[in-house]
Amino acid sequence: MIRTGVELGLAELRRTLRRAWSSAATLVVLSMLTLTLAGLADALERDSTGVLRSLDADVVVFNEEARLQLLRSRVPAPLGVSLGWLEGVARAGTIGLFPTSLATGSEQTRITIVGYNARTPAEPTNVVAGRLPVDGEPRIAAADVRLRSRGLELGDTVVLAGDREVEIVGFVEDTLFLQQPTVWVPPHLWAEVRASAFPEAGFAEMLAGATVVRTAVGADPAEVAATIEAELADLDADDVALDDVDDLDGFAVDAVAMPRALDAIPGVDVQRNTFTVIVALAVAVVGVVVGLLFTLLVSERRPVLATLRALGAPPKVLVTALLTQVVALWAVATVGGTAVTLVLAEVVPEAMPLAVRPGLVAWIAVALLAASVAGAAFALRRVARLDPAVVMQEDPE
Repeated sequence: MIRTGVELGLAELRRTLRRAWSSAATLVVLSMLTLTLAGLADALERDSTGVLRSLDADVVVFNEEARLQLLRSRVPAPLGVSLGWLEGVARAGTIGLFPTSLATGSEQTRITIVGYNARTPAEPTNVVAGRLPVDGEPRIAAADVRLRSRGLELGDTVVLAGDREVEIVGFVEDTLFLQQPTVWVPPHLWAEVRASAFPEAGFAEMLAGATVVRTAVGADPAEVAATIEAELADLDADDVALDDVDDLDGFAVDAVAMPRALDAIPGVDVQRNTFTVIVALAVAVVGVVVGLLFTLLVSERRPVLATLRALGAPPKVLVTALLTQVVALWAVATVGGTAVTLVLAEVVPEAMPLAVRPGLVAWIAVALLAASVAGAAFALRRVARLDPAVVMQEDPE
């Protein structure tokens, strides 16, 4: 019976091919619009959070006054090593961020310089070329692959913060922070750059931005974060050899699981909520359009549907036939919309981040299918309840 309904639905589409393609073209445009909005939102969020997402870490530890802000956070650098004794902590390292500039010849680019502990969870995992600097190495750095579009290549020498020459020895991918490319350097070089920008603060190698923690297998990041906060509140300087930190009597921190740290990056949460509403409205529009298309179709085809019912076609066959047409139009719209969006993603300028990831396409496809079926629900209900005797009285001819 279902097979009969599918065959009937496909036969109807072939018979009204011109009209079907007209409807499909409308849905392709709407599908493209929905996927473009979702891709833009996804790319903007990823380009703000890449610096943390690139780490193999589960918990981020900020000093309490920073209010979960990476650029404001300052924790003692030895803290990363000291957390290893806590239950649930597999390994820890420190990471520091500072916005500055990178110069290649006469061209300057705004970047975020990242100081990190090598071979710890603070090290980025997605190296695409060359290698990463290790602690203590002089005047070398790894750069985000986006800087290749500015002409940067392995082995090039660039100037950081206006006066520090470094050699690019590697490239990493998907590590942007607040839409800016990042350059990864050993901790001492990061501290030098920060000290040159704020001479009154002096050389601050003993203070990093935040501590990142990889939890032990099976440990709950939220529970480990709570343990870190409690233990550091009772910390004594002698316990972790923090000789350069004066008058330490406990250390107030905010330790949070990685998802919360990502949401705390400025603008991420508001941006996500805004685009979620916009994408949801676009999906709803698709549902409304599908509903109108098939409601009109059922109204026009009532006499034919009534004749089929009078000849013995069960309501299930007719509903299946209509549902087949809905799914077929959804498939064409999704494939067409995805293809157009992929082309668009290749031609738009770099200033407009647009990414079309497979997971995002799948999510949007499912949402559009659900909206299409929901939109056609009224038409499906009319077909299921169609009474041939009533229809023939309305249209006696």
